[in-house]
Amino acid sequence: MKRSTLSLFEQEMRDQIAAARAALTEAERRGEPLLVQAAASHLDGLVDLARRNGVTLEDEAGAPADDAVPAGQPAAAPAH
Repeated sequence: MKRSTLSLFEQEMRDQIAAARAALTEAERRGEPLLVQAAASHLDGLVDLARRNGVTLEDEAGAPADDAVPAGQPAAAPAH
């Protein structure tokens, strides 16, 4: 979908989710369990908020995101 056709809220949610995914990736790279847990929780909350407000989420390739956590479901903490 073209960015110009998205509402301001949708644009902001997608930007926030992209930033949260990047933060989670960085936390996993660092291998700090508490940082990973906090980043995953933040991402889950943003995904839940977006879904509750009707924002469809796509992965970086433009396909619907499969990896997003279903609304109301906590993300599993990575095993370290």
